[in-house]
This record gives sequence, structure tokens and C-alpha cells, in this order.
Amino acid sequence: MKKNNRAAARMAEYISEFLHDYAPQFLTSSKHTLKSYRDALTLYIVFLDEKGIAHDSLGRSCFERASIEEWIVWPKDARQCSPETCNIRLGSLRAFLEFVGNKDVGLIYLYQEAKLIKRQKCRKKKVEGLTREAVAAILAEPDPSTRTGKRDLVFLTLLYATAARLDEVLSIRLLHLYLDVAKPYVDLHGKGGKIRTAYLLPRAVEHIRIYLKAFHESEANPEVYLFYSRVGGKYVKLTEHALDKRIKMYAADAHKNVRRFR
Repeated sequence: MKKNNRAAARMAEYISEFLHDYAPQFLTSSKHTLKSYRDALTLYIVFLDEKGIAHDSLGRSCFERASIEEWIVWPKDARQCSPETCNIRLGSLRAFLEFVGNKDVGLIYLYQEAKLIKRQKCRKKKVEGLTREAVAAILAEPDPSTRTGKRDLVFLTLLYATAARLDEVLSIRLLHLYLDVAKPYVDLHGKGGKIRTAYLLPRAVEHIRIYLKAFHESEANPEVYLFYSRVGGKYVKLTEHALDKRIKMYAADAHKNVRRFR
């Protein structure tokens, strides 16, 4: 096998291992983030192909700084992607190159170069939070007399009380809850293994205790998830997709009800 073919085969193996093994096991469990990694690498290969670089010619030079800097503006010009999307693609490619550098010490420089590439300038978006009335309307939608409603109420309460992302709340295990202390709190585990503490108000603690009694009354293992899958069991957390649909449903119903009584 020719030298360039061997290099291309090795790079193809790195791409496959990153997407199918490394990223799902060590970087994220989010399907959206995993799709973002795949999309970025797919677009990069398409970009190289349009430049006349075939799959069997992939090598380290294809992932050097000059090529990436040319690629990062290509989605914006050729595909009308926003600067934010281009930056997400760049972040995904950096994650891949960091993985490659850990696999082959001779390729560490690719990741170091990629870190020096400037991100696209983005317009700062003004984020408008929900009013207290809007939050109250949404929290009034779940029916606490049902198991699903009881679960959803606690989930929405935690989401609002901690200002956490969906995955941070879904990643809460029983051992992350500290309800029997002077100031009750929960440890939230975010991206990159970062942990932050969110203190809980008495009303939130009350809802959580009711939920624990219904869903974890006889549970002795603190490693189980607070919000678990009905199918997979307590060691499999509920999916973002399942809760996202219900949140949107409650928000839509709350909006209708608020408008009805105005």
C-alpha cells in the first residue's frame, strides 16, 4: 500500500473511532452534540472533495491551519450558514483533532494550530427570560395527581430554580441532592465535567421530597438517576427528546390558557 494511502486509512480510522466510540463514551451523551460532530466532519470531507482532495488522499496536511481557516468561511459563503454555526463546526473539528493528537503524538500540532484559529464574529443576541407570570402558568400545567405529572412538575421546578440545561437536570443522580442540610442544594454536572452548586428554595425541596417518595421510596443506591427511563430502568436517564416535547406542550397549553383568561 502506498504511503499516502496508509495515512488516509489511518485518518479514516481516527474519524470512525472518534464518532462511534470516543465521543459517545467520553465527550457527551447528547444526540444533538454527537450529530454536530458528525456534521462538522462530513462537511469538512465535502469541502476537501470540492478542492480535489479525494478520500484516499487524506493526510495530516489536510487538517493543518491554512486548510481549516479556508474551510471555516466556506459554509458561510457556499451554504449560507450563520457565523454561530461556523463556530460550532470549528469547535467540533477541534474536538476531533484533540482526539487525534492523543492517539498520535506526531499530530498534536494539528490541535494546537486549530486552537489559534479565530472564531467568526457573531452578533450578540439579547436573551429575554420568562416573566414570573409565565413561569407560574407553565408550572400550573402538569397534573400532580398522576405519576407523569408529578415527575414533570419536579423537572420544571428544578429547571426554573437552577437555570440549568436539560441535560444537567437529567444527569442528576440521588447522590447529587443535599436536602437535609441547612441550605439545601443540588450539584449539577455540566459539559467538560464541570460541577456547579445550585441552592434550592423550600418549595422546590418540598416538591422533590414528594417525588422521591413516589419514585424512589425504597431506593438505597444513590447512583441511580433522579429522572430515569421507564424502559431502561433507574440506571438509564430520561432522554432530552422526551422532556423537550413535554415542556413545549406545557408552554403551548399555558399560553392558550393565559390568553383565554385575559
